[in-house]
Amino acid sequence: MRDYEPYFTEDGSIGLYSYADKDVFHSKYGALTEAWEKFVIPSQLTGKEENLRVLDVCYGIGYNTKALMSFFINKNIKKLKRKNFLIKIFEKLFIKPYNIVSIHANNIISKKRKLLLPIFSIDDNNLNSFLPHIKIDCLEINKEIVELSPLFRTVKTPYEIYSDIVPRIFDCFDSYYKLRELFADVYSRFAPKNRKEIRDLLEIKFKHMHIDTEYKINELVNYILIEKLAEIFGDEYPDANIKKIVTGKKFRRFFDKSLFKYSRFNRFWGYKLSPLSFLSAFLHNIYYLHLSRRYKRADFKTAQSLFELCFYIDDARKTILNLEGQYDCIFLDAFTYTKAPQLWSTEFVAELYRRLSPNGVLLTYSNSVLIRNTLLENGFFVGKIYNKKNDKFVGTIASKDKSKIEHPLDNYELGLCATKAGIPYHDPNLSFESKDILALREYEYRHSSLMSSSKYIKIRNMKDEEI
Repeated sequence: MRDYEPYFTEDGSIGLYSYADKDVFHSKYGALTEAWEKFVIPSQLTGKEENLRVLDVCYGIGYNTKALMSFFINKNIKKLKRKNFLIKIFEKLFIKPYNIVSIHANNIISKKRKLLLPIFSIDDNNLNSFLPHIKIDCLEINKEIVELSPLFRTVKTPYEIYSDIVPRIFDCFDSYYKLRELFADVYSRFAPKNRKEIRDLLEIKFKHMHIDTEYKINELVNYILIEKLAEIFGDEYPDANIKKIVTGKKFRRFFDKSLFKYSRFNRFWGYKLSPLSFLSAFLHNIYYLHLSRRYKRADFKTAQSLFELCFYIDDARKTILNLEGQYDCIFLDAFTYTKAPQLWSTEFVAELYRRLSPNGVLLTYSNSVLIRNTLLENGFFVGKIYNKKNDKFVGTIASKDKSKIEHPLDNYELGLCATKAGIPYHDPNLSFESKDILALREYEYRHSSLMSSSKYIKIRNMKDEEI
């Protein structure tokens, strides 16, 4: 975290500022909102897909993966409750729940209850047959950020706090909105503040923070991620370095204390007695599993069974060459192409094309002419991501299937891709450094005979005036 500075975005979620690049990783209006509106919602998923493979390129804090997991848990909540109900019934009948699957026609007498009960076949796969299975491969080069990802908190915005205090039944009155604005203005004086350079760069105003209810991260998601990271890193998670970052004075306001206690509980309690110092974590775990509303809504283990998570901590260019099979969704959320051109090159996008299923979609936040032309040159059908709430195009979608493109590029945008601005990056053998990739494109740009984008825009404007 020496190279990064967390900051609050306008929906209360956390973004990262890079000191090395002097730029932010997430938009000011909301890191979490961006994940929903530019990746999850445009992916055209229904939540009923039986088997889904997703590739998250540049996992980072993990908002894209978290939002996707929340989407599937929320969509399948009734099925999860149904499975939980069956498990509880089976437990009462002294039958192991994970062995029970399908009902046969013949019956036997239970020795325990002296009741006529159906025989249940033993097959773990059928137990989850009515639930989807989502495999998510997460690519990220920074191990520390991955380990911290489930521990980041989301602050309650002033508008949310006010809505909790004042029932929404009064929102039809003008006074409701006037009081809400006043409350937000007063609360913003006591709200967490970002560092000055970040405030100046993004002009974030805490009192305007707001996130829609449907964009919230499901309470189970971070616990599932913690369990997975504990499985991957073992006793090394969370290590002393993570503890120092989470509990240190500099960054502790950005992290959820209860989630960190849970991660520590897994390490120190799991298979051995917990020292007295972790008693609070033990009690928190008991509350989480047996008393809280989380457990009543959807059992943790049941929700966990929906997902198969894999983390690859390495250069994405090396990892992509070793991945097998095809993906239904690819989230290309790499850092801006001027700072990380190696993940936007023609050669890297070609690897993504090979790994995208025939009906799959690739999504990215970028509206750049350069990126869109790179996708076109690799054989993708390319379109725009439309945000109904703001009535704006907020990103780019690409697919091998033309029917997946609801808003294709128009003639003007296609023409712009054919100018100098659309000259792509090249990274032969996927091994060049950023400076070399940038220098190579600069050379091609200077020696290109293509029309400049400024000249193209000027000519198009003249034609439009004549028409």
